Amino acid sequence: MDLPVIPTPVFPRWVWMEEITYSHIPIATMLTAFMLLAPAFEYIGVRRQDRRWERLSKSLIWFSLILFSPGAALGTGIPMFIIGTYPEFWSRWSNLFFWPLMVQFGFFLGEVIFLFFFYYLTWDRWAHRKTLHISMGIVAAFFGYMVQVVWDSLGAYMMTPGGVALPQVDQPVGWSLRAMFNPSFLPLLIHRTIGNFSYVMLLTGGVFALRYLGQKRKDPTSENTSYFHWASGTCFLMGFLFFFPMPLIGWYYAEVIQREAPAAFLAVMGGHASRYFIIKMSLILFFLVVGGTFVVTRYRAKAVLWTTTVGLLIVLAIVQIHPPLRWLGGSPVAWRLAAAAVLLGLIAWLWVRRGAGDPDRQGWQWALFVAGMAAFFTFGLGGFVRERSKSPDTVYGEIVKPERTQLEADRYLVYTKWLRPQGLYPEDLERRASTDWQQQVQQARQQGLPLTDEEADRIIRYLEEHH
Repeated sequence: MDLPVIPTPVFPRWVWMEEITYSHIPIATMLTAFMLLAPAFEYIGVRRQDRRWERLSKSLIWFSLILFSPGAALGTGIPMFIIGTYPEFWSRWSNLFFWPLMVQFGFFLGEVIFLFFFYYLTWDRWAHRKTLHISMGIVAAFFGYMVQVVWDSLGAYMMTPGGVALPQVDQPVGWSLRAMFNPSFLPLLIHRTIGNFSYVMLLTGGVFALRYLGQKRKDPTSENTSYFHWASGTCFLMGFLFFFPMPLIGWYYAEVIQREAPAAFLAVMGGHASRYFIIKMSLILFFLVVGGTFVVTRYRAKAVLWTTTVGLLIVLAIVQIHPPLRWLGGSPVAWRLAAAAVLLGLIAWLWVRRGAGDPDRQGWQWALFVAGMAAFFTFGLGGFVRERSKSPDTVYGEIVKPERTQLEADRYLVYTKWLRPQGLYPEDLERRASTDWQQQVQQARQQGLPLTDEEADRIIRYLEEHH
């Protein structure tokens, strides 16, 4: 069925798509993280008889309500935009997931009702009924998290359909259990959940650091100054420690993508999406250095230092067992040695810096904010890399985007029919710049590489033009 595609002004449609989605997704993920953490913080406050935790919990919910309206408005605009600019994708994709989308709408209504009416508005009224009040917060968090569960399932399908084909426009399906529980659903859900906690708490800690700085200038001895000092350090430490499970989860997620969506994996491992992944890794290294130095300076307990050390050793282990990211050229061994030197050097630096310096200085407060922003952009780039890596497909292996170019089609062919069968990576092409590609391709065909004449000609043309 031929559906009309509405052209976009000024920028290509994918630019508009990224702009709209990345205006909504950070709001949605921040809301979910705040809602999950707020009841836990309130419970800690009750157990410890520490009102700072309850104040922190209420401030997270108060800010969540401020974000709710723009988040919901942007979320409503996304399907409107997709319907006009990606009509075939929307018709077939929403056909496959119609009932999950309807259930998600029910979860959203439950989230709104319990968050506003039964949690926020009853905060003071149920001050002496904390068990009931915290229970309402947990129910609100459950509904909010189930919205994320549905969307992560649907989003994971776009990368790893798992053999479940997109139905045609005139083939009503409603929903598919296999499509929902596709291969990358669980690792993506866990990765996003922990990642939300990490980036949101790092960013919140950075914002509180600036609030502490402002209050300190007004009245260094006030209760607000003391609170923001505590809140900035507590939130930043939590976000920093939440990061360390991420490499392990990310490694498993990458393994699934390598198996289920090999072209997307190659796009990240030196291909067209690798430049953005490099930026993401650089941002991670930045907030690891800044955040690690701060937490061992602020919190002098050996438990914090040892936890940070173990976390960095986990990162080092993942780097060593993951396929080498040879962005700077050279052999895989050289790359692994360089990565080990950087991480071991960081560990040594943190042991030297433990308890040294003044973490309350103005420069440190700004450093925390910048590190929090780095974590925020790391989160954003993660989603961007995932979506760009499967280009030109909208759903990997199932449907291509309307604006697909010949370059993108040929590059996809090189990934899937040339690099993957031979166990090569895009960077292997860069180190063969003087190769006679026509001879190489024909020789590979003679050795059994299954390529049609048309595929061989397109691969040769792409390799000669770009490598």
